[in-house]
Amino acid sequence: MKVLLVDDEEIALEVLERMLCQIDNVEILGKYTDPEKALVRLKTEGADAVFLDFEMGGRHGLQFAQELLNMDASPEVIFVTAYSQYAVDAFEVDALDYLVKPVTLTRLMKAVQKIEERQSLKRIRKSHLTVNEVNIRVHSLGAFQVFAGEEEAMPVRWRTKKVKEMFCYLWMNREQPVNKYRILEELWPEAALDKGTALLHTTVYQLRKVIKELHFEDGLQYLNDQYVLALPIKSDLEELEGLLKEPAPSPDQMKRILLLYEGDLLELDEYNWCIYERQSLKNTYLKCLQRYAEKNGGKTQNEVVENCLQKMFKMDTYNEIYTIMLINYYAETGNTKEMVEVYKYYSKILWEDLGIAPSRKVIELYRKHIKNE
Repeated sequence: MKVLLVDDEEIALEVLERMLCQIDNVEILGKYTDPEKALVRLKTEGADAVFLDFEMGGRHGLQFAQELLNMDASPEVIFVTAYSQYAVDAFEVDALDYLVKPVTLTRLMKAVQKIEERQSLKRIRKSHLTVNEVNIRVHSLGAFQVFAGEEEAMPVRWRTKKVKEMFCYLWMNREQPVNKYRILEELWPEAALDKGTALLHTTVYQLRKVIKELHFEDGLQYLNDQYVLALPIKSDLEELEGLLKEPAPSPDQMKRILLLYEGDLLELDEYNWCIYERQSLKNTYLKCLQRYAEKNGGKTQNEVVENCLQKMFKMDTYNEIYTIMLINYYAETGNTKEMVEVYKYYSKILWEDLGIAPSRKVIELYRKHIKNE
């Protein structure tokens, strides 16, 4: 195991070096009082782990750890410091361990053992997991669920509702880094800054544990007060949005569009930050269905057109335009029974929910079709 030591005190480095030399399978690549020189060494040669002081004069250990976290092959970070109050901050940047000076040999050996276990786990995962197995699949139209690995995999179990919400929130930001203060405003709007920050740190720690259970070591990254998910995610939302951009979808594409929309975006989760995007997607979806029905409808039965009209009516039953389109479709294709059922259901819903009758336009249209039968 190759390790690097970084501390602004020479004596502290020497003490740590002597102790590590008493532990088997530990090779010390170098000792640095200058974090910049240590970073250059790491980028050129790499290391399995870095033992790092938290406060180093002009350079804060937390900032240094953030840079390590975003390296392609980031080393494990073990903080060695005289300050016990920074433990929560340390785990925010995914530190593997936090040692408070003076460090005993027994405690140091436990830290080294943690590094060995983490390295071993990485090797096992790398040798056993294929590209297809590590894809993460997100189902967001209707109930929000996350799956990893094989098709029949069970959905991810979230440690708390906030862990689930934070994953969802970062995923919805489409791989764009999100400032931690914006996260606080969206996820903990009622909490005071200190309380909200503590809750954020706890949630980040728990989310990182969930992501690691999915076989990703650096799936949640943090730099310059910003968080971002760095995961290979495929989702129903991404597929649907791609299809909705088609100017003239084919019947097969339209069938897929109808199938994908199992419910509104994050339908079962009452996230205030999602309200606009949920409604925006729904509006875009309904417009797509309406365009297809208007373009491909006629006097002959068309299963895809009928399914579009039925879904439009189901999603927005009060919409008079959708009701008229469905009534006209059934009338023009000779399906009087379905036309009558649509009109009766529409009238019933308006009266029970709103206390009103259909407009004169709808009533006259219905009577005209009935008369022509």
